[in-house]
Amino acid sequence: MKPNVRVLVIDDERKICDNVEKILSKSGIEVIKAMSAKQALEKMAKEAFSLLISDIVMPETNGLELLRLVKEQWPLTKVVMMTAYASTDTAVKAIRMGALDYLPKPFTPDELRSAVEKALSGELVEAPTTEEERKAIDLIDIDIPFDRDEVVKYAGEAYADMLGPSDMPVIVTPSPESLPNYCLLGEMSCDIFKKMGQTCKAGLKTSECPQKKAAKKRAGKKAKGFDAEKLIGIDQPFEYDAVRAVAGPEYVQHLHREGVAFVPYEELKKGVAALLEKAPEGQPIPMELMKEPAHKNILVIDDEVAVNNNIRKILSRKGYHVDQAVTKDEALEKINKRAYKLMLLDLKIPNVKELELLKAIRDRQPETMVIIITGYASIETAVETARMGAVDYLAKPFTPAEIRNSTEKAFQLAA
Repeated sequence: MKPNVRVLVIDDERKICDNVEKILSKSGIEVIKAMSAKQALEKMAKEAFSLLISDIVMPETNGLELLRLVKEQWPLTKVVMMTAYASTDTAVKAIRMGALDYLPKPFTPDELRSAVEKALSGELVEAPTTEEERKAIDLIDIDIPFDRDEVVKYAGEAYADMLGPSDMPVIVTPSPESLPNYCLLGEMSCDIFKKMGQTCKAGLKTSECPQKKAAKKRAGKKAKGFDAEKLIGIDQPFEYDAVRAVAGPEYVQHLHREGVAFVPYEELKKGVAALLEKAPEGQPIPMELMKEPAHKNILVIDDEVAVNNNIRKILSRKGYHVDQAVTKDEALEKINKRAYKLMLLDLKIPNVKELELLKAIRDRQPETMVIIITGYASIETAVETARMGAVDYLAKPFTPAEIRNSTEKAFQLAA
């Protein structure tokens, strides 16, 4: 490590700052800490730093907003982002805005040291973006409203009152045994227990809670049914029909309590065609829009024919001309033959090694906008594709609206 390396770490959780300092100081790095974006900007106005390491979820000014301000005022400053709320969306945004790396929490000391060494050595370079693209990126994540009024609007006063400095609810719950009419056998407060004078005759005979036993019987009669209200988390659509309309009944049946579906993508993709077919027909397309205007040329590269066809139908309804490729050879042939304003690229195509096709696109048509579409979404591929020039990253199954919105944004950047 080079001598006199000074790193500014920004996180509203003091323990995180302290841990980063402990890890990096062993490599001879001087670490200065800031508990907010405001403190960080004040320190940067007075001192020089080799690298910034910033959290994303912070009150008042969040990490992505700080990143934008830093890149506007100190464009040569190197930045690494870290977050406990890792998502492909914020990963792409951070990289496209100039961050060198994106670390999901919790990370290991080796992961942190590696990211810092690569950033300081120049091994990591900023993604090729324009000032217009950086300004166009929406920095507010709807799942993490930073303003108290926003929190109240979506979750109510009581929830907002429970928010701590890490934007996580601080809930104090009494011990179960202290609750009125608490039955140790059923491990719950029980009205029957109260009526029987703090005894449960049926339970004493069988050593089993009669209420829980009855509930098991009712559940068995549902024949593999499930309670959507229990399975769907707060970040998911609240009604079963809404989830089913987007992802299909098979998806919802595999939902975990936290709203995560543990179903292989190979099963999920079978319902994508039906999902995309639900796009509204809209008005007939005038003949002049059905031609091939250069500014609306799109190439969709996906080996799933149903997905490929339906993306074409969705975008054609908006007047775009869409070419398709379902194999590596077909994609390379079309890339070599004509220029496209936008390409939608699947990451998993037979005989394609890693990001080989994305590299071919960047080498042969560097001005082309690229949107990644994938059923195997990960933070790693989101970061890597953003570094290589992808402007958006959509996880399958996606909705017609998501495809249209992402396409419109890409064409606005290309204009």
